[in-house]
Amino acid sequence: MSRTALPALRRVVVAVSLVAGIVLAFVGLLLQPEFPDDNAEYIRLLAESPTAALGLQLFALSQVCWAIGLVGLAHATVHRARVTGTIGAVLSGLGAFGHAVFAGASLVGREMAVYATETGDTAAAVAAADASQGGAFLPYLAFGLLGTVLGVVFTGIAMLRSRIAPVWVPIALLVWVVVEFGLPNFLSGVWITYASMVLGLIAFTGAAMAILRGGRGAWTTALEADESVDSTVARVDAARA
Repeated sequence: MSRTALPALRRVVVAVSLVAGIVLAFVGLLLQPEFPDDNAEYIRLLAESPTAALGLQLFALSQVCWAIGLVGLAHATVHRARVTGTIGAVLSGLGAFGHAVFAGASLVGREMAVYATETGDTAAAVAAADASQGGAFLPYLAFGLLGTVLGVVFTGIAMLRSRIAPVWVPIALLVWVVVEFGLPNFLSGVWITYASMVLGLIAFTGAAMAILRGGRGAWTTALEADESVDSTVARVDAARA
């Protein structure tokens, strides 16, 4: 592959990752059982759910896509919004890392839940579920939640300042943050999940289209830019000869 094709490839990878991340995350969450207040009940639901393992794996995979997509989206803004874009990239990466750790712990918990249900001893699985919600996992839970929320917020602000997308795209991203992470604290109902899903798909697809339609500057390294200039000069000289 020639160096001139690399900027286009980077844009495609980031755009696809943005859409894949939101789709995989929501499908993964829909395949998991609802989280009740009683961990013993959650262990039973987790062990009996035929789709829980697949849902957790999809959620873990989505964080890889989010790390690429959100960091890449923030990177596209740094030429005009260096500070907010950089902060958005760092926090988004931390958010994806924290959620990936939580997904891995949940996969281990799911296997423990299955074993505990089969053996009739759920005490260890309940203790593991309790531990995964605090203690040593607390920093990763904070990274996942705060990193994702603040990362998307700073990236949205950077998009508004850099004008790399139509204004409605960063506004939709900011509204999605409110619906996904803020609204459940005040209202309840499955409609919030579906509203967040639809809004997220619209916002992240809009961001992906903006990346694909944007210029090559943010995706071209200094070496590639120099080679492009040299190639252009060589063609001009050849035409004059």
